[in-house]
Amino acid sequence: MKVVIQRTVLISLLIILGALFCIIIADPMFYPPGTFVHLDGRPSIMDHDWSPYGIGGWAYAAGDFLCHQEYSRSFILNGSQLPFCIRDIGLMIGFLVGLALCIFKDASLKDVKYLKLGAFMLLPTLIQWCIEHFMSIDLPVSRFLLAVILGIGASFIVGHALYRIE
Repeated sequence: MKVVIQRTVLISLLIILGALFCIIIADPMFYPPGTFVHLDGRPSIMDHDWSPYGIGGWAYAAGDFLCHQEYSRSFILNGSQLPFCIRDIGLMIGFLVGLALCIFKDASLKDVKYLKLGAFMLLPTLIQWCIEHFMSIDLPVSRFLLAVILGIGASFIVGHALYRIE
């Protein structure tokens, strides 16, 4: 019975986060091309006023608060940056893929190997961040791909924690 609850939580997370991700990706398509460009700012600070954009501005407001939104590190769709940077989009994709994998793994996620695998999958992004930070190298493609791996690893950790609840 308990496995049904954990599986339901994972499916609910996948649906909710998947819907939010779709909104983030679709948002630039509802505005004229090039509406959202050069949004560069700092995380945890609202650098822009999003009220003129109505409901569509919510995704950008969330990105403004949670992400640096650097133009050079963002995907461009319809001439506009996405509300979140390359790394954050990769993290979201990885987390969604990982949640789907967790749904198929079910109770086997109790095994500590999934916790270890998830933790191991976090390391490449940390190493890549250190290389970029200390050597001043910009690696956007690896930033995206390693963030996908990070997202999958994070979902394994969440799935393991969820199934370990007794």
